Amino acid sequence: MSSGSRGGRRARALPGHGVITLATLDLRRRPDHRSELRSQLLMGETVRILGSSAGGRWWRIENRDDAYVGWVRAWGLVTAGAARAARWRRKARARVVVTHLELREAPGRGATVSPLFWNGRVIPRRRHGSAIEVELPDGRRGWGPAKGFGSGRSRPRLSARLRGLLGIPYLWGGRTPLGFDCSAFVQQLLAEQGIAVPRDADQQHRSCHAVRADRLRQGDLIFFGDRGRPRGHVGIVLGGGYYAHVRGWVRINSLDESNPLCDRELLDTVRGFGRPGDA
Repeated sequence: MSSGSRGGRRARALPGHGVITLATLDLRRRPDHRSELRSQLLMGETVRILGSSAGGRWWRIENRDDAYVGWVRAWGLVTAGAARAARWRRKARARVVVTHLELREAPGRGATVSPLFWNGRVIPRRRHGSAIEVELPDGRRGWGPAKGFGSGRSRPRLSARLRGLLGIPYLWGGRTPLGFDCSAFVQQLLAEQGIAVPRDADQQHRSCHAVRADRLRQGDLIFFGDRGRPRGHVGIVLGGGYYAHVRGWVRINSLDESNPLCDRELLDTVRGFGRPGDA
């Protein structure tokens, strides 16, 4: 954005950062609800603000977690300076560890304050029995089940998490348990394990160390593609020749042609394996 003036009026300075304050916020290619859904942002994620549309109803942002860029509606975030955004990241220690929960006005009762999805982040405040009060980025507070939040120090086994995700439908750009695309599914599984990977399958491939098929371990990635998109699909290795991915829905398939779970059509497009850099 230019810092000059137009027609004698000085351009409005952009806020530097923002914090997502909805359970999920759509990230679109252009500032239009009809534009392609590129990704979604989760409660408590922080972004850099790069620009705004005429009238300021849309912000062009970069997700600080994966550097993904796109347009979001301004109503879905609170603006902040660099210091406030950094303070939020330090204090938002409660991460959602269930696929979905609802915050209410009082422990176990009252109107809904907001839903929250898996891996959303909020500030923990106080406990009351089996409930916990948390604070959202815009200052709203609500109560949810304490078992629905974790600090990130204890992580579920990958196999246990997958059991709760099987059958979730494919959604282009989706990044929540209402619908995932293949790379967001991998990204969110690894994020819970403390491993950061980029947003898209080709980016994930570039960020990985190549691994031979006979050296695979759980948590490695398997990449598929054709000539047009040699790294257009990704799954996560489970061991024993099995992998999980989103093809129509979250499912488990096998690399063994004799196994009933083998997707033979997809097997012909395997393009290699990778190990995330932090794994």
